[in-house]
Amino acid sequence: MKKIICWFCFVTVIVSFGLLAVASAADSLKVTKVGTASYPTKSKKESVEVFLSGKPDKEYEVIANISGSFTGEPKEVLEAKTRKAGGDAVIITDTSFKVESSKSQMGIQQGSRPGAGGITPTYTPGYSYKVYTIKGIIIKYKQ
Repeated sequence: MKKIICWFCFVTVIVSFGLLAVASAADSLKVTKVGTASYPTKSKKESVEVFLSGKPDKEYEVIANISGSFTGEPKEVLEAKTRKAGGDAVIITDTSFKVESSKSQMGIQQGSRPGAGGITPTYTPGYSYKVYTIKGIIIKYKQ
C-alpha cells in the first residue's frame, strides 16, 4: 500500500510541475499603456467588462493595448489584466487559439537500494491545454 501511495504522489508532483512549466512558458500577454495618464488598479470587487465581439454603447477612451498569448480561463485572465491597468472594459479585436499537448511516456526505474531487486515501472501521463492568442484594447469610460 505504501508503494502505491508513493507512486501516486510521485506522478502527481511530476504532472504538476509539467503543467506549471507549460503555463508559464505560454503566458506572454502584454499590456502597453497608451498616453500619459495613469489609473489606479481596480479591486476584484469592481466589475470590468469583456467584449469578445462588438463595442460598448458608452463613450470611452483607449488607455492601453493588449496582445499576446496565454493559457487559462480567458474571461478571468482578461479581467485581471484590465483591472491591473485600471480599465473599465477590454475590447478584443482579434482572437485565436490552438491546442497544445504532450505525449505520455512509459519507462522503468532501477531501485536505489542494493539488493532490493526493484525495477519499478514509471508512467508520465500526457496532457493538453489551450493557448489563446489575442489583440485588443483596454478602455476607460468617459464620465
